Amino acid sequence: MNRTVFNRIPFFVSLITFLVTSILFFGCERIQPIVPPEDLETTIKIGLIYSPTDPGTTQNGVALAVALANEAGGINGIPIEILFRESNREPLLSTQYAKELIDAGVLAILGPDYSDEAVEVGAVTQEYGIPMMTTYPTNPKVTQNGNFSFQSAIRDPDQARIMAKFAIQELDAMTAAVLTETGDSYSEELSEAFIKYFAEQGGTVATQQFYEMGATDYTEQLTAINTVDPAVDIVFLAGLGSEFPLAVKQAKSAEFNITATFLGGDGWDRPDLVDIGGAALEGSFFANHFSPEGELSNLGNQFVSLYTEKFGFAPNGPAALGFDATNIVIEAMRRTTDLTPATIRDEIEATQNYNGALMVSHFDENRYAIKDLVINTVKDGKIQFHQFIAP
Repeated sequence: MNRTVFNRIPFFVSLITFLVTSILFFGCERIQPIVPPEDLETTIKIGLIYSPTDPGTTQNGVALAVALANEAGGINGIPIEILFRESNREPLLSTQYAKELIDAGVLAILGPDYSDEAVEVGAVTQEYGIPMMTTYPTNPKVTQNGNFSFQSAIRDPDQARIMAKFAIQELDAMTAAVLTETGDSYSEELSEAFIKYFAEQGGTVATQQFYEMGATDYTEQLTAINTVDPAVDIVFLAGLGSEFPLAVKQAKSAEFNITATFLGGDGWDRPDLVDIGGAALEGSFFANHFSPEGELSNLGNQFVSLYTEKFGFAPNGPAALGFDATNIVIEAMRRTTDLTPATIRDEIEATQNYNGALMVSHFDENRYAIKDLVINTVKDGKIQFHQFIAP
């Protein structure tokens, strides 16, 4: 099992304080509301732009982080107020919300949950000089608007590179088919990166097949994959929506009986993945940002415990990303002397050895978070942790 061990000392003292104190003395049942009482005239406002149903859980991670921070005194005694905006993955609506949040006085914006939104929102936050810390977006273009954009998730090219290496070194795969959703930037660019890195490491992509958004029948694509002789070792399925598990289900059916192992990216991290794909997903692997079953730090385990108690189910990758993105911004705010957006931006960039749901070593020159990648597998009818991969 591979795991990068970042320097854990010194921990961020204030982060430890609000997490551990909450566990020992307050408990989830006493976590204060995220929106402070109406009689409080002064709050520190942070905006959140999120998609309510898919992935949906980023807002939970944000909510938990802010609730714990407020239990620990907010920012220098001033409570934090989150201004929520549901974007429904609409870039135009997201940019409107970004301007609305800035007009409302937010000092930073969390989210959005998708790369196409984040690119547009990043242009707005750069123009107004407001830090944006994304949650779930993985496209490298997210931070190209300028130095006020930060990315907390592992980028698509890094996911593709690691999964290509995993396929060759761990699964002894030398031939692959790739399934890509037409018109979806995530699926297209993740597929392109996987093809590149798989070839660079000695593999051969025998065929790339495309499907439309919302497809439920993959007969044409699977027939083409089945005609490859000899049969491919793996199928890389860069899926994101709710329909892609049906492709695996059909591939493993008696009609096609494709024996190749299916691999994917973080778009596979869906609570309904096994419900949709069923037993056909058994033995598949996918890249992810977090697993509650992994070898976590003490603070990571505390996050899992608190989250599960508060929401009634264990956190997934988007929830952990929301939690960590929020805490990184809060810690940056606590380190500033004047609490202006510019100084908050500087302190986010200066983050070193952050320890929360997962650890972030630092942000690189492009403001990408440098951190471990998780590989999950489907085993015994559920998503399970497989291993950590060093960045």
